[in-house]
Amino acid sequence: MKDHTNLRTFIRPKWLLTHLLVIVLVVVMMSLSMWQFRRLDERKTFNAGLKANATQAITPIKNLVANLPTDLNDIQWRRVVVRGTFRPAAEVTIVNRSQDGAAGVDAATPLDFTIDGKMHAVIVDRGFVPLAASMPNAPSGEVELVGRIRLSQERRTGALSDPTTGVLTEVQRLDVQRLSEQMRLNDQQTVLPFYLDLLESPQITSALPAQVPSPLTDNGSHLSYAIQWILFSLCAIGGWVILVKRALRASRPTSAAVE
Repeated sequence: MKDHTNLRTFIRPKWLLTHLLVIVLVVVMMSLSMWQFRRLDERKTFNAGLKANATQAITPIKNLVANLPTDLNDIQWRRVVVRGTFRPAAEVTIVNRSQDGAAGVDAATPLDFTIDGKMHAVIVDRGFVPLAASMPNAPSGEVELVGRIRLSQERRTGALSDPTTGVLTEVQRLDVQRLSEQMRLNDQQTVLPFYLDLLESPQITSALPAQVPSPLTDNGSHLSYAIQWILFSLCAIGGWVILVKRALRASRPTSAAVE
């Protein structure tokens, strides 16, 4: 009879809700832990690709343009050298930027150049300028620069969107496909499907715009978060065990009286 009494205790509505709550909490927290482990694997893969491409020798941009891969991720973060002329009239301001704790903007300016007599342009993120300062003009005349290949910036959840039509002078993010049409000088010019972070140029000696910082290559906090979720799950299970033991102790006098 004692076992039946204990069983009835733990199938009462209050206890059933407790069991269900613990199960849901453990499932959710373990799912979050596994998600953090997956994020860690993705981060490691990202870092490996970044390091592999970023450490390759600087390449003339024409060598890549002649054999662009189907997946542009294969060349992202590579450094290229290009000689051309900035076109300030088509410059676009990237708003809501922050760097070194300061709010500001970036300048995205097309650079015109030719390869084997064919006209090309590549959008160059010239760098960051705090709101308290004015954006310096792009240098005039022919320049040679080293840039880091970047793919279009993606809109983050909750971030503002840019208009899908019309000519833009300010944008929330650098979307190469969206800006290519307005930055194309004429029908004969090809705008490359990636942009460049400006790293260095002999013709640019001013402190501003400040160079866009290199991405972090650490593994982030994913491992610690994953372990934390596991610990939280164990705490939930431990709390359930304590509640069960207390209920068993509380039911013993009643069981003895019945017997």
